Amino acid sequence: MSTSILMNRTRSQILRFLIRSGPSTLSVLASGLQASQATVRRHLLVLESAGYIQALADERYSAHASLVECQLIDLAAQYSVQMPPTTALPLVQD
Repeated sequence: MSTSILMNRTRSQILRFLIRSGPSTLSVLASGLQASQATVRRHLLVLESAGYIQALADERYSAHASLVECQLIDLAAQYSVQMPPTTALPLVQD
């Protein structure tokens, strides 16, 4: 799965909403995000195909919080910068 999927603002809002609120329908998600149902549906399909969410039998969607957390850790690791150890400069004495 690509962590770049999580870099989209709407998709990350959908995931946060589902993790925080639990399984929700398309209309509840669209209303909660103040977005059109068509926009939310398009992003839900991307998230579902990547395995971040699951469509339930009762027309609700549920997020896989543990999978999202693992992917966010990997994403953060990709952007962390390793700084070389600093060396102390010798003190100059007069």
